[in-house]
Amino acid sequence: MFISFCRNTARFIGIETNKTSHFERFISGTTACITLVSVFYFSNLFLSLPDSLLVVSSIGASAVLLFAVPHGALSQPWPFMVGHLISAFIGISFYQQFGASFVTGAMAVGVSIIVMHYLGCLHPPGGSTALSCVIGGSSIHAMGYEFLLYPLLINLLAMLVLAFVLNNCFYWRRYPLFLNTSVRNKTNEQHQFEIGDLYHVLEEDDVFVDVSAEELMHIYNAARDNAKKRHKRLVSQLPK
Repeated sequence: MFISFCRNTARFIGIETNKTSHFERFISGTTACITLVSVFYFSNLFLSLPDSLLVVSSIGASAVLLFAVPHGALSQPWPFMVGHLISAFIGISFYQQFGASFVTGAMAVGVSIIVMHYLGCLHPPGGSTALSCVIGGSSIHAMGYEFLLYPLLINLLAMLVLAFVLNNCFYWRRYPLFLNTSVRNKTNEQHQFEIGDLYHVLEEDDVFVDVSAEELMHIYNAARDNAKKRHKRLVSQLPK
């Protein structure tokens, strides 16, 4: 009874069931650290120290996605690049029109989320970028739209290159997800559901999940194959 209560409580508050290895967790943290050091270096070339730290903090959340969840839908190049850039553009525009205030920043974040949804580039750290452009320091405000090119675009390109290089150093990681041929080329049995069925369910539920339908299909196929192997082992162990 108590164990069941604890399990339900854990599920209710969203405690993840993380089965990744210690080595994988170490890789996630190390690669993110290396990347953020480079981002701070480029930011510090164009902005004062407090403002450059603010930029790094807004992009820092992206490091978690790119290096801890490289196969996630929110981690892919389009949402990463465009999500930050469009949010920064909205943040700068709101600041120039309404000035620096938390209400203006909140409005910029809300509009950024809506625009990212429509452009298919939803990236949670983009909200932090929009807020930073509104309530950031004077050096960010003084740059205006030039901020989009440097340091933001330079930082994003640096992170993207490092994500591509560092993630693909390990055979079980592929970035972007398109490079994972096991996800793209896995064929499905005719009597099983197809990827279109997954898209249909996601549309019917009207909810955004941080995993692509292709990745879901890959997980399903891998789990199905594992279940078949387990079933064969159990059958072979039955007394003749």
